[in-house]
Amino acid sequence: MFKLLIAFPALVLWVLVVPFCIGLLFNFILPRHRRTIGITYILGFLSYMAVFEVISIACMLNVTYSAFTCCTVSFTIVSLFLGALGIARSIYLLKKRSLSCLTLFPGEAHPDIRDFLNPRSDPKLFKTDYTFESKVYWGIFFALLIFQMVMSVVMSSFDGDDAYYVVESLLAQQADVMNTILPYTGSSTSLDIRHALAVITMWIAFVARQSGIHATILSHSVIPLFVIPFVYLLYSEIARILFRSRQQVIPVFMVVVSVLLMFGNVSIYTPATFFLMRTWQGKALVANIVFPMIFWIFLWMMEDIKARRDYPGEGSGYARYDAISERRLLACPWIMLSLVNMFSGVCSSMGVIFGSGLIALLSLLLLVLSRRWTVLLGAFLCVIPNLLYLATYFSLFFR
Repeated sequence: MFKLLIAFPALVLWVLVVPFCIGLLFNFILPRHRRTIGITYILGFLSYMAVFEVISIACMLNVTYSAFTCCTVSFTIVSLFLGALGIARSIYLLKKRSLSCLTLFPGEAHPDIRDFLNPRSDPKLFKTDYTFESKVYWGIFFALLIFQMVMSVVMSSFDGDDAYYVVESLLAQQADVMNTILPYTGSSTSLDIRHALAVITMWIAFVARQSGIHATILSHSVIPLFVIPFVYLLYSEIARILFRSRQQVIPVFMVVVSVLLMFGNVSIYTPATFFLMRTWQGKALVANIVFPMIFWIFLWMMEDIKARRDYPGEGSGYARYDAISERRLLACPWIMLSLVNMFSGVCSSMGVIFGSGLIALLSLLLLVLSRRWTVLLGAFLCVIPNLLYLATYFSLFFR
């Protein structure tokens, strides 16, 4: 019980609090109607994992002994420093603008008087109050969410890949190595290039060491409790764009998605199967977080294109009153897409390849809709992390 009391705050700190505080540091790039708790956390988590990827790969390739300790200490210092800056920035904004906490940390942004008076502002971009029926559907969805989270722990399944991936996390936690012990035999080996750059196993080991929880227990019983709500957060953001003018439909959409994922085990290869039965593996995160996040960001950019067409002028109204320039507003989704690409590399090398192909396909569609050549520039810049990832991979593979 004492260990659990110590472990729980550490889990909350490293999985929820630190990423959110990092998001507070960088959420100035978001337009006001997207500066919500959910999107701020998504931005912070992507930045948090991008920092971990850079530090962990650098330690893995350049530190011979106690590589994981070096990674843990370095990432702890950097992430806490960024989180502290995020808190300091929030306090500064509270004092400077006399904002209330609900304004600074909104669950969803509400329109203010300026948004209603501005002829270029679309009130549908902001929150509307839900009807009683919608609240009932939200209750059904949260009941399904809790059921899935409980069953993911109570009925946790064993997968053959655990003999490799989970053991890699355990070896890092207990033997202080990073992919230099063969999990199947326990013998020393050279750096396993095929799996080494997918450092999600090292992040699990990092959280396990910081919280004092065994890496196997963390993988099977704790990670699903974080990943499952995070996936549904992404789907709720997708629904908020798809049903922008009919927000009462959002909870119905969420119920449908949750039911489809619950009964999606029609084969061992479906995303739904990976989502609920192999949640802690990088492949599951690519299929259920990376790909939906790519679709969400492109829907975001398509919605912005529609807003600029419906409310033309020098910058959109919500952009001007949020004190964000038009260029920064246009660059924001591409920046997040770059972070998504880095996160895909953290999860699996497959995510780098397939994610780049998906971005290329959706960029062509966005190019046709927007008729702006800057789409090609943004698409190229956002895949630079993938190109660097592949360059590192092949340089190590042929070394």
